Amino acid sequence: MFLITLQLFTSAVFSFIILPMADKNRYVIGFDLGGTKMIGAVIQGERVLSRCKKKTGAEEGPEAVLRRITGVIKTVVKEAGLTAGDIEGVSMAVPGPHDREKGIMVYTPNLGFRDFPIKELLEKEVGITIHLENDVNSGTYGEYKLGAGKGYSHVIGLFPGTGIGGGIVLNGRLYRGATGNAGEIGHMIIQADGALCGCGQHGCLEALASRTALTKDTIAAASAGKAPKTYKIAGSDFKNYKSRVFAQAYKNNEQAVIEIIERSAWYMGIGMANCVNIFNPEVFVLGGGVVEKLGTKYVKLAEKSMRAHALEHLSKDVHVVEAQLEDDAVLLGAAHLLLDEGK
Repeated sequence: MFLITLQLFTSAVFSFIILPMADKNRYVIGFDLGGTKMIGAVIQGERVLSRCKKKTGAEEGPEAVLRRITGVIKTVVKEAGLTAGDIEGVSMAVPGPHDREKGIMVYTPNLGFRDFPIKELLEKEVGITIHLENDVNSGTYGEYKLGAGKGYSHVIGLFPGTGIGGGIVLNGRLYRGATGNAGEIGHMIIQADGALCGCGQHGCLEALASRTALTKDTIAAASAGKAPKTYKIAGSDFKNYKSRVFAQAYKNNEQAVIEIIERSAWYMGIGMANCVNIFNPEVFVLGGGVVEKLGTKYVKLAEKSMRAHALEHLSKDVHVVEAQLEDDAVLLGAAHLLLDEGK
């Protein structure tokens, strides 16, 4: 009896030791391809072994962007002291609609890509398998695995910026939907007769609570003389309205702009309430430029609205937290989707 018990114990310990050792030898590249910048990193588990960041240069055309991507990938492999053969794959997080199976970027206005076979072209250049992922899905998964959502199984990520990106993790797995395009929470209609959204519909959450929505309303108020301090900082030029401008409005006690921000957070909470009623999550992770600059004040307003609008028995135990990983969320999330799913 003692011998059998010892054998079982030894086998269990042996398995416990060997499996993590195998995972330690898995190297992947997480890649965040944005409209203005691209970042690549070699990742081993939770470690970032090397990193390279470049301007995207989308104005020079898709071929020029492809050359920069190739350069970043080759640089991070070299700086990590590895070869292309050591890398399991590149998990590339991209904005806009794409065909994940075929590796085609369908249409990305900020990058000038239309039906662009990025997987095929990159694989020829770098000799490593390329996997496409949605950028916000990757960011949400990164926060779920290693950031503010760690320890939960049902996580919704919301990232207000130029638009509002969303990602959904259910039962510990990224939810992609029937065609791989789930998570468009920003295009949930909150007001059927509301403001026009970039998607062509009216009253989307994005049209009411994104930084673009904040900017439109603030420019109107500033141009009408209701926000003179903000007008002095940013004027009426849309490009000047970064998230820090809204943070400064709080510091300047610019009431007209503060009201616009708080209305935005209130709408964000309504969108969150709808997600509570549909998905029954454990936690919301809020990130993106707006949240990073406005911080806890914005998050608390959104949470208050969520609890006011969701079914009480579903919302009472929901947590609302700020994202932790910043730029690394997308890199780590993309990498770990490849590690966890293997495709």
